[in-house]
Amino acid sequence: MHATVRNFRAPDVASALSSVKAALGPEAIILATREVGGGLFRRAEIEVTAALSVESGAAQAAPAAPAAPAAPAAAAPPTPPRGQGQGHANSFERRAHLEALPDPRQLRAEPTPREVAFSSELGSLKRELDEARREMRVVCLRSQAERDLSLTPAAAEVYGRLVHRGVEEGLAEEMVRQALFDGARPQTLLCGVRDLVAGRLVPGRAPWLPGPHRVLALVGPTGVGKTTTVAKIAARALVENRMSVALITVDTYRIGASEQLARYGSIMKVPTFVARDRDELQAAVEKARAAADLVLIDTAGRAVSEAVARQAEMLRTVPGVELHLVLSAATGSRELAAASERYRRLAPERLIFSKIDEAIAPGSVLSAAVRINRPVACITDGQRVPEDIHPVTSDDLCELVLGTWETTVSAPAARRK
Repeated sequence: MHATVRNFRAPDVASALSSVKAALGPEAIILATREVGGGLFRRAEIEVTAALSVESGAAQAAPAAPAAPAAPAAAAPPTPPRGQGQGHANSFERRAHLEALPDPRQLRAEPTPREVAFSSELGSLKRELDEARREMRVVCLRSQAERDLSLTPAAAEVYGRLVHRGVEEGLAEEMVRQALFDGARPQTLLCGVRDLVAGRLVPGRAPWLPGPHRVLALVGPTGVGKTTTVAKIAARALVENRMSVALITVDTYRIGASEQLARYGSIMKVPTFVARDRDELQAAVEKARAAADLVLIDTAGRAVSEAVARQAEMLRTVPGVELHLVLSAATGSRELAAASERYRRLAPERLIFSKIDEAIAPGSVLSAAVRINRPVACITDGQRVPEDIHPVTSDDLCELVLGTWETTVSAPAARRK
């Protein structure tokens, strides 16, 4: 069972849904809706993500028996009246109104040219202030490093920028000193640090790649996006690799968690199971393995180490299970460090860093990777399914930590930028 997934943008919901219906037909299923673009005095667009299964497409293309022409349909109300036939339960219009209709209070007036110009100038000013604030912090960190750590100006420059990017101070100092010890000259110090980053932040196998009946369990703190990440992995496995997929949730604590995963399963037409204890988990995995190439297990977040240990004990009873630890790059450095320590005892096989698009200091992922000492399977940078999940290369991970630095520039040249 495969699906065609497409995005549609329009000024309003009605236009977006009309585009979906025209392109995919009335059997299309709405996966997600969101506002995109917009800003101060600027009107946003509505983006609708819709899917059509192969079966639905084939059924739509098949010749149908002649039928009497239908009268023009009136505008559908938000909730269809009771008494309609069951055939309308999954109709395009009903799902659209139930799942895609935005709050009318979100509608915005078209901005005037003067408002657009003012908004642009205000945005430019904010970016300049943010850049000045970042540069000032780097200068302060560099001066402090020269004074307190007895680093050369070039080494202090690199240290300051590492800390500014979110790398823990102790780790930043260790890497700068190691690069100097390895013989890096001031002009190539950043190249030496980059090599050290590449050695500690290693790319791993993407979770949606084909393999012999893989079972993957996503674990991690509450709020990092595990359920959405499960859906993204499942969708990529289905669409890109034509794999059969099954979903299991053991998250019976969070309200609506199992229903959310079941909804994803229904949209993608894959079997979904709920397991409340060890016995139910083993039974669910046995059924899922018989029906799928890839089994994905969604779990509940845990705030205390004892609960994490109990969760790990239950998951490890599944033969061949691969634990993928999901950590949010948008979490503060201290919180990310605490979560890494708490989940390290699970000994996960891979790391997944989520919410890259929301991260202010993404270099904190390096500290987490050093603590866990496991490869990075993929990253996520948005809510769209399945677009916002990506495999990573060594260059991707180095850029995530170091930014877009010129790796051959000396410290004095960097200060002139």
